[in-house]
Amino acid sequence: MQTRPARASLDASLDIPHDDPRLRYRGAVSLRRGPGWTAPWRLPREEAALYLPEGGLGRAAMPSGVRVTLRTDSSSLVCRYQADPAPTLNGPEERAHLDVVCDGRRAHTVKLETHGGDAEFRCEGLPGRMATVELWLPFYHQFRLCGLSVEAGAAVAGDDPGPQPRWVHCGSSISQGRGAASPSRTWTALVARRNGWDLTSLALGRSSGLEPMTARLMRDLPADLLTLCVGVNVQALGSHNRDALVSALVGFVRTVREGHPTTPFAVMSTITAPEREEVPGPSGMTMRECRARIRRAVTLLRDHGDTRLHHLHGPDVFGPVHTRLMLEAEGSDRLHPAADGHPVLASRFSTLLRLAGCVPTLTAAAE
Repeated sequence: MQTRPARASLDASLDIPHDDPRLRYRGAVSLRRGPGWTAPWRLPREEAALYLPEGGLGRAAMPSGVRVTLRTDSSSLVCRYQADPAPTLNGPEERAHLDVVCDGRRAHTVKLETHGGDAEFRCEGLPGRMATVELWLPFYHQFRLCGLSVEAGAAVAGDDPGPQPRWVHCGSSISQGRGAASPSRTWTALVARRNGWDLTSLALGRSSGLEPMTARLMRDLPADLLTLCVGVNVQALGSHNRDALVSALVGFVRTVREGHPTTPFAVMSTITAPEREEVPGPSGMTMRECRARIRRAVTLLRDHGDTRLHHLHGPDVFGPVHTRLMLEAEGSDRLHPAADGHPVLASRFSTLLRLAGCVPTLTAAAE
């Protein structure tokens, strides 16, 4: 399905403004309102510079894991939007896609225009009965919703999914979705959809360096399950040496625990990185050494009473046997799962999380 420049959508339609209270921006931490649009952000917008002081604020406005939801009995839907180009990346270009999911099943994957101006797309063949419609927004492009239209006379209501465990995940570009086929098929989205979890993704490319402000945010967000994938950027960017990494991870977890003292919490070291396993990064650590220090920090915390903290060894989740499922490009390392790799990572992560006994329990606030 292709998009086209914005124009009059339907001769007889019901327009739903971008700020209509029946629209839910699930997975967003904050919303930025502009003239005729809403942009979901995955950091507190007014303080975003405190989280990413060296730049990269655009990543906070990339709505990985965010879905705009409503219930309607319309058999068609028009979406008006603005989307910006992805940043320059090493490796294959990320194309902007949006998934339309109806009652939990992906109905359409739409290729978006990314010229930054007004555009729209139309989806036909929706159920035509009252159904929950989710628009899974692009994971590597900024996106602003300008509004929706459904058939004249159609019913529209806010979605009501019932009790769902709230899952907060923090990670790097591996978790943001790099290489996935579409937004609802990133590995984190697949885990959330298959388990019925309400995902909030704090995954930011070139981040996940155990930033204190991110720990404070995880502390303050509602959560029934907490997960952290760490290591790839710590090793690649040299943000911590061996001893500092253990101290930083201990401090990060302890900060999160101030708000979630008994919530199940899994720390996963980075997945296989064929070109970096035995090559020292700027701080002198190889990827293997980095994983060992992550394990050491989790062991220390468990020895000091945090029995609901769990460790997942990244290569057990996605290891050397899976390198054929990784993105490959001339001049860049193999660090990210390709489209066929995301479902494998999702399945392995879910299985090992369950075997570790790290499963969410609905709190009274979420019920």
